[in-house]
Amino acid sequence: MSLKQNKTQYANADQLVTALRNKRKIWVLSGAGISAPSGIPTYRDNKGNWQAGNPIQHNEFITQESFRKRYWARSMAGWIITGHAKPNAAHQSITQLQENGLLSKIVTQNVDRLHSNAGAKEVIDLHGRIDQIICLDCNDISRRADYQPRLVESNQDLEAYIERISSKALPDGDANIDDYETDTVNIPPCEKCAGRLMPDVVFFGGIVPKERVELAFKSLAEADCLLVIGSSLKVFSGFRFPRWAHQNNLPLYAINQGEMRGEDMFDLVVAESCEEVLPELVNQLI
Repeated sequence: MSLKQNKTQYANADQLVTALRNKRKIWVLSGAGISAPSGIPTYRDNKGNWQAGNPIQHNEFITQESFRKRYWARSMAGWIITGHAKPNAAHQSITQLQENGLLSKIVTQNVDRLHSNAGAKEVIDLHGRIDQIICLDCNDISRRADYQPRLVESNQDLEAYIERISSKALPDGDANIDDYETDTVNIPPCEKCAGRLMPDVVFFGGIVPKERVELAFKSLAEADCLLVIGSSLKVFSGFRFPRWAHQNNLPLYAINQGEMRGEDMFDLVVAESCEEVLPELVNQLI
């Protein structure tokens, strides 16, 4: 099969509406840019440059208590923002498109659950859910919101520190508290087995569960186009989907203000705010 030879065409919302009109199986891949208007920081700037500090790596968390202490200290501060973030107009627009039968699937690289909180159904949370905690020893699942009071109760000095400073929020519930001595942090254990608790997310260096990827590809094979929203596609776990779409001559569109990996594969790119463009799509497509 010969690949389509694209030269990226930058477009406005009206041109994207024209391209999407009569489409009934739009496959959506969303990234950090869709949640930025909700107050959740992004990992990269509009040039694709890293701006999110030094996030925990999967093996570090699994194998070293010092890194678990660092994570939970920062998470205790970061949850104040991430745990209270609300869906914005972009999330709500995606839900409206789904409710009106225009979407085949919503796949998100975000862990914030804002698509689901906006009422979207059967969302594939590619990198997991920050609102859940999993025990590494007994696999019990619990709510992150219920864990916050336990963290606060066990780390009152840290709570006082957080109240005194203006913590710099980072993506995925992280926060910059680098001048706090995290070795003193107490980590409340699993209430069922006293085991090690981890957020139910895929850390950097971790592997997206195979069944999650297979489900995403199965739905993509049934779609009639792919729409990327707010992602630089720098991470392969998300990039693999538009790459497959390109290889299989599926139309590719994007709403993204910054640079994107593989941008020359796309038929149309709207380099504007998704919070402004998506409601316009709803107004004209529904």
